Amino acid sequence: MIKCPQSGFRLWIRASLKRQLAIAFGSVALVAMLALAGLLLRQQWHFLDEANMRRAMALANGLARSSESWVLANDLVGLDEIVQGYIDTPSLEHIFILDPGGKVLASTQSGEVGRYLNDSVSLALLKQTPESRILIVSKNLIDVAAPVMVEQRHVGWARVELNQDDTKASLRALAVNHFEFIAITSLVLIAASIWLGQRMSDRLRQLGSVAQRIADGDRSVRAVSGAGDEISNLAVNVNHMLDTITRSEQDLGKLNRVYAAWTECVNTIAREPRESVLLDRLCQILAETIGLRLVFIGFTDAMADWVDIAAASDWELSFLKALKLSARADRPEGQGAWGRALRSQHPEIVNDFQSSPTTGLWHAIAAAESIRSVATFPLSRGGKIVGGIAVYSIELDFFNADLIALLNGLSIDISFALDNIDRETQRRQSETELRLAASVFDNSQEGIIITDAQEVIIRVNSTFSKLSGYSPNEVLGQTPRIMASGSHDRLFYQAMWERIGTQGYWQGEVINRRKSGELFPEWLCITRVLDADGCVTHYVGTFVDITDRKLDEERIHKLAFYDPLTQLPNRRLLIERLRQALVESQRSQLYGALMFMDLDRFKILNDTQGHDMGDQLLIEAGKRISECVREQDTVARLGGDEFVVMLEALADDQSSAIVIAQRIGDKLLTSLRQPYQLSRLDREGLPASVMHHSSASIGMTLFQGAAIHGEDLLKQADVAMYQAKQAGRNKLCAYNIQMQAHINARAVLETELRQALQDKQFTLYYQVQVDVSGNVLGAEVLLRWLHPLRGWVAPADFIPLAEETGLINELGEWILAESCKTLAVWAQSPVSSDLTLAINVSAKQFNQHHFVEQLAVLIGHYGCNPQQLKLEITESLVLGDIEEAIAKIGKLQGLGVRVSMDDFGTGYSSLAYLQRLPLSQLKIDRSFVGNVLTNSHDAAIIRTILLLGDSLGIDVIAEGVETEQQRLYLLANGCRYFQGFLFGQPEPLPDFERRIDAIALS
Repeated sequence: MIKCPQSGFRLWIRASLKRQLAIAFGSVALVAMLALAGLLLRQQWHFLDEANMRRAMALANGLARSSESWVLANDLVGLDEIVQGYIDTPSLEHIFILDPGGKVLASTQSGEVGRYLNDSVSLALLKQTPESRILIVSKNLIDVAAPVMVEQRHVGWARVELNQDDTKASLRALAVNHFEFIAITSLVLIAASIWLGQRMSDRLRQLGSVAQRIADGDRSVRAVSGAGDEISNLAVNVNHMLDTITRSEQDLGKLNRVYAAWTECVNTIAREPRESVLLDRLCQILAETIGLRLVFIGFTDAMADWVDIAAASDWELSFLKALKLSARADRPEGQGAWGRALRSQHPEIVNDFQSSPTTGLWHAIAAAESIRSVATFPLSRGGKIVGGIAVYSIELDFFNADLIALLNGLSIDISFALDNIDRETQRRQSETELRLAASVFDNSQEGIIITDAQEVIIRVNSTFSKLSGYSPNEVLGQTPRIMASGSHDRLFYQAMWERIGTQGYWQGEVINRRKSGELFPEWLCITRVLDADGCVTHYVGTFVDITDRKLDEERIHKLAFYDPLTQLPNRRLLIERLRQALVESQRSQLYGALMFMDLDRFKILNDTQGHDMGDQLLIEAGKRISECVREQDTVARLGGDEFVVMLEALADDQSSAIVIAQRIGDKLLTSLRQPYQLSRLDREGLPASVMHHSSASIGMTLFQGAAIHGEDLLKQADVAMYQAKQAGRNKLCAYNIQMQAHINARAVLETELRQALQDKQFTLYYQVQVDVSGNVLGAEVLLRWLHPLRGWVAPADFIPLAEETGLINELGEWILAESCKTLAVWAQSPVSSDLTLAINVSAKQFNQHHFVEQLAVLIGHYGCNPQQLKLEITESLVLGDIEEAIAKIGKLQGLGVRVSMDDFGTGYSSLAYLQRLPLSQLKIDRSFVGNVLTNSHDAAIIRTILLLGDSLGIDVIAEGVETEQQRLYLLANGCRYFQGFLFGQPEPLPDFERRIDAIALS
């Protein structure tokens, strides 16, 4: 039988109070618990919705900022890499980037890329102003959008869709907990309701008050549960429920802080391009936002051994200063969370740091900073684990699964940021290299030309235009053949391209044509450019104009092989041509000739008139020699006044060759002894013409075949030339063996002459000079050489050699010093105090610039009377520069020294210069005196000299007087001073002094 509700109510009314209270309290409590659970679930739902919307909006804004440059560059690959970096984001449903027209540029769903969205939400979004918007919020989905802006320019949208699966799962779990709790509580309440009925009035009111405060949001309130009855159990359960809710809210708050930190980190990653600043800022954000004790990022060293800390939230922390970590498993420092995370490439969590055996190495330093939990997440770079991020907390069991998942996602973002920094660095480096390459291309000093694979010009630089004369517009689209000069044949270019094809490059000298038509040499390098498949894409040519270099090479060649003064071949080129001539004569069996010539008395001109006059003479002599020989012959200047003529292919028999060579030699002698018209500046600095007479001595030798060396031929010709000089100059002498023996002897004598100077083998002899009454006036100083082996060496043998080698200067200075010393000693005796000494001075010594000063020093040093010193010079000495000779003799007279003209009459005696020269005496040469009684010509010369001396007021002395008849003849014609064997032979100084003493005593 079915009972009506009224009968049930009546039954409840009639029930006992215990039952009524139990039923009523249980019902009220159940309703209250359900209401409380519903309220809490609703609040939790709203809280999670708001957190997810903030998270979604942060992700969208971060995505928009990180994709700005890629959207602007329309770089779909880069955008895809950015989107893929978000794919592991918890609760992510969908991420995609749109352009302003609704076209999908990148998406986590690859099939959408390139499509246009036409759903109502997307179409409505495209019409909105560019600002962050929430598009959909439902129990299943949150959809938000953020504009992609570049310098206030809207270039696209970034949309993020997060599902609510995690939120609904959390709410379901919470509801199950609540309902389990309600069910248990309801059973407990019903079981305890009878006992509680008696005491429930006051305690129910207290429990109701707790429920009301809980409904008002107070989570700190707790029910009193001290009695241990049902109501107390209800209070305990209520308190347990409140603890569970509080822990859930704390965990949720921790997750929210992690989400906030993640969002800020993503924004920082999008904004900060500098790696060190970025890593430091990430550590600060995580430590401050989440509330961590320490956060640091480290990387393994080059050996993948120890860890270098790159960034930290607190560098001053003692734990960090003492921390030493390794990635190696065989080290104690590599056994902690850090080493395990890097080796496993997965996060490592230690939620009880002080109890874990793997962290024992660091327990002490961690305890000092109250560190109780640690988590390490590996970081990758370029697909390789290079380091990690470590987070430390002072809370035990701080890291739960949700927190670990979020922090792991953040480590993935940091790894992506490191890769992005590397890509950006590489991009900037590539841009720099491109700018540098462009700068080098534009500013290179070499002409650069680039063609495609078909050799069509696609680019040239400014140097190319400067060197070729073609502007870029004139050559682009053309081939390099536009500059071809026609100087190279087809085989040249064929070989060039074959080398490029086999070796990839070619370089060499090419003659090309400028736009003006001018030909110019260039050094060209052509390089082949290949792609990844080995196919030719371009050819690059670089070239420089080597016109100046070619001219320099010619100048260097000329300097190396030609005399710079006469422009004739030098010794080096002569030897080379002579070698070739010897080989050719071997082949042809024809004789040739080598002539070695020396300009006579050139040194006198060079020393007296200066090198400029000497150079003029050499140039003119070179021209005359070249005019006298055939075109195929060689004229060379070896140096100084030495010239060599090489005559080739004269004849096939020796006699004919000698005749031809002598004919050419005579022609050379005739040409070289013609007067030379030289120029110089007079004392007023005006140009003046000087007529100079010269001649040449020529030595000649024949050659046929290569049996003799070229240097030996030159020596033979040189020997013959010296023979010509000894024969009186202005002659041609042919080489023979006797000449070589003479030259060898001369070389030995020169060596011994130098040794004689060192060993003081020279001595002075004195030959008396007298007047008409036989009174001794003085003596002529004569040089003698007593060789330790040869005995006495004739002056005629060594004096000319001393002059040629320059040793005459040293000898002459010694003679002057000894003469001054002798005069100083003579001045102490009445017998010799009035005597004079006559000293022969060579042209080389006299023409020294410091000769007068040197003599003055000697006179002052020894204290002799300069008026008792007489210097004898020859006519040839003054012929070179009469003005210089007059000036120097005048300076000598200023010192008190007298000057005598020795061997007068043997040279170019001239009354004109004799009148101008301030001479004290003329000396008649012994060659005239010896023949005075038998040769009327010599007798006439002597009379002329005596009359000339008398008319000019100059004393005249005759040397070489050996007989009384000669003395009488000279005396009869007015000669008053004599020297010769008739009066005394040359003798050493002691003997001469004894002679003087004897004459004085008699």
